[in-house]
Amino acid sequence: MAECAWGWTAMIDFQNVSVAYSNGVQALSDIDLHFEKGEFVFLVGPTGTGKSTLLKLIYRGVLPNKGRVTVMGEDVTTLPPSRVPHLRRRLGVVFQDFQLLPQKTVYENVAYALHAIGVPYREIRRRVCTAVDLVGLGRRADAYPSQLSGGEQQRCCIARAIVNNPPILLADEPTGNLDPEMSQGIAQLLNDIHIRGTTVVVASHDRAVVNALRKRVITLERGRVVRDEVGGGYSPDEFQTP
Repeated sequence: MAECAWGWTAMIDFQNVSVAYSNGVQALSDIDLHFEKGEFVFLVGPTGTGKSTLLKLIYRGVLPNKGRVTVMGEDVTTLPPSRVPHLRRRLGVVFQDFQLLPQKTVYENVAYALHAIGVPYREIRRRVCTAVDLVGLGRRADAYPSQLSGGEQQRCCIARAIVNNPPILLADEPTGNLDPEMSQGIAQLLNDIHIRGTTVVVASHDRAVVNALRKRVITLERGRVVRDEVGGGYSPDEFQTP
């Protein structure tokens, strides 16, 4: 794994990374960042500053035009396409818009990816029950997405993301569609997962959540890192969130 200047062994390492999209938008410029194993990191900044692009680089959703991205010791920028599914099985990803399968129950949504990779039935049952209980949906395992509140749907998404016990959990605006009370519950759940040893990286506009948890906060502006603070929150003079 890449060694950082301050002696950390990086779980995720960005070295001089830039991303420009085909429409001419410069999403990221000359990013150098290092996330240690077991860290909890918030990516904050106005819409369009590159937070989602940074997450996509980790799971090879996009490739940089320049630089290198190393994840768990592997250079994902040179990863052959045949190896990308293997990388993604080692990551958990949570999206703002849930992306649950509407005709499947909570249990079936969480189990779906394990079936796809051929995990034995008994092991699937064990893992799914553990994940569903962890997120507080043990009594809702037979419910369909339409029967769940927004917070419950996001908890289901988190269960799906952690069911394979990934060392890294990525979340893109996980509280973006939730009310403040539900947002705090999801934030606490992410923190509980982090305490269990998972490296957590969250892109968020949620000022209350970021300020409450006081983790490492990286502020992006126009595709560049303008602040990197451990135990940080939103600075009073920073951008205003919706």
